[in-house]
Amino acid sequence: MITLHHLDQSRSLRIIWALEELGLEYQIKHYKRLPTFAAPPELKAVHPLGKSPVLTDGDLTIAESAVILDYLQATYDT
Repeated sequence: MITLHHLDQSRSLRIIWALEELGLEYQIKHYKRLPTFAAPPELKAVHPLGKSPVLTDGDLTIAESAVILDYLQATYDT
């Protein structure tokens, strides 16, 4: 199952758009920023720097929206 780790006010929306356009099943784990605008500790457990978006697909974990989009196109775009 594909999981998108989505942080408020990040580039995650472009990944949601791509997942929808490709017709893929996915789940979203939503994280809210701290009052300091930093990522919460829960997201830092997924990515040490608290980056978002992060996509997990099975055992594969990918950060950075451009890399995620390249992966989705190469893997799922027929």
